[in-house]
Amino acid sequence: MQKTFVSVFLGISIDGCIAGENGDLSWLAELAPDSPDATGYTALMAQVDTLLIGRTTYDAVLGFEPWPYAGKRVVVLSHRDFAPRHGEQRREGGVREVLAGLAEEGCRHVYLDGGAVIRAGLREGVIDSLTLSVLPVVLGKGVRLFDDALPRSDWRLEDTRPLPSGVVQLRYRKPSTALSSSTMKPES
Repeated sequence: MQKTFVSVFLGISIDGCIAGENGDLSWLAELAPDSPDATGYTALMAQVDTLLIGRTTYDAVLGFEPWPYAGKRVVVLSHRDFAPRHGEQRREGGVREVLAGLAEEGCRHVYLDGGAVIRAGLREGVIDSLTLSVLPVVLGKGVRLFDDALPRSDWRLEDTRPLPSGVVQLRYRKPSTALSSSTMKPES
């Protein structure tokens, strides 16, 4: 069985927040108007076959029109039941455990989304590629990506790109992650 490649791609403030107070995400669209094509998000999503997202993120994106994950398998990591609206599936357990199950089901490239799920992925050492789009703002308060509970992990800087909006994009890869033809690097 081939290991599933795991990517993270998200906007973050200079001070490390991925959401403002009370989960506010409005600052992301305000300060990063670059198109998904320009950021590399479209290219990444073309490679991803499954999204593993947290319940809070899932609840937030349910209100988006159109559904942002159309055509993708979406697995929600949650202890609470919900009524799927777009074919989503619910799983419980640790991120490593859920990823192992997805690999057994043939998933080759998983996109992690949601602060708690990404932090769990960092803690469990399962993330292969980490793309941070640093927005030119200090929020002061909000949901931080990195916390004191994370163990040390080493990363290799693969690419740095300034975007027209003033966002600086940093793409890191775990040093032990070798690229194969099935897990191609997203286009710049």
